[in-house]
Amino acid sequence: MTLRPPPIRPWNATTATMCAFDQISRYWKDYDMLTFLVDLGIYHPSLSMYLDQHEKEKELQYKTDISRKRFVISRTIIKRILNTILPTPDLSDIILTRKKHGRIFIKEVPDVYISLSYSGPCIAITLGKQKIGNDIELVRPIDIRKIKSYPLFTDTRSRNEKERIRNFLQMWTLIEAYAKLHDRSTYPCLVEKEIFQDTYFVSYCINNSSLLSLATGSDRVKDALFWLDTAGMGRSS
Repeated sequence: MTLRPPPIRPWNATTATMCAFDQISRYWKDYDMLTFLVDLGIYHPSLSMYLDQHEKEKELQYKTDISRKRFVISRTIIKRILNTILPTPDLSDIILTRKKHGRIFIKEVPDVYISLSYSGPCIAITLGKQKIGNDIELVRPIDIRKIKSYPLFTDTRSRNEKERIRNFLQMWTLIEAYAKLHDRSTYPCLVEKEIFQDTYFVSYCINNSSLLSLATGSDRVKDALFWLDTAGMGRSS
């Protein structure tokens, strides 16, 4: 089945779409998949206290400041989220490992799935009760000359440059989410004229500034998207 992009759902960060940590367990009971958005601006050096020894060593391996901050924030937020839905008394009991193609696994917890994506200051963390893939991209001017010849990027919808950028980025996020769902590298997927018909997609436009796409293996997945309330995280008491 040729990939037909789903309609892009508008989404804005408001008090109604904000989620606090103590609300997560309730939402987890009601939904199959939860996506949480956080901003790089929440970074504070004290967040490293949530990392285990292996993660602290990994943090030091990152060459750029933004990569290090993304790693610390994402690992910390994932653990804080999991601490609300798993029967673990302490964050130190949550062991995260990264395997082939970057998928994050939870040690001894096979039935909770994680997909993680970054773009600029945006971090998107998706947790699911079944395997999932996500990707987020900032809406920005882009040069697509190197990949515009690939079949999936044939664009007959765009009426102007703004629409061309938006349509391209949506397709890119769909392919990235698809690759993560199936534990594949992204670029081999570009040569395919079709995407497996057992993959289902949803796309969001976040605050008119970024695009997020999710991929699952079922069309009956109930998902929710939240801006995570991280007020006070990483600050000294």
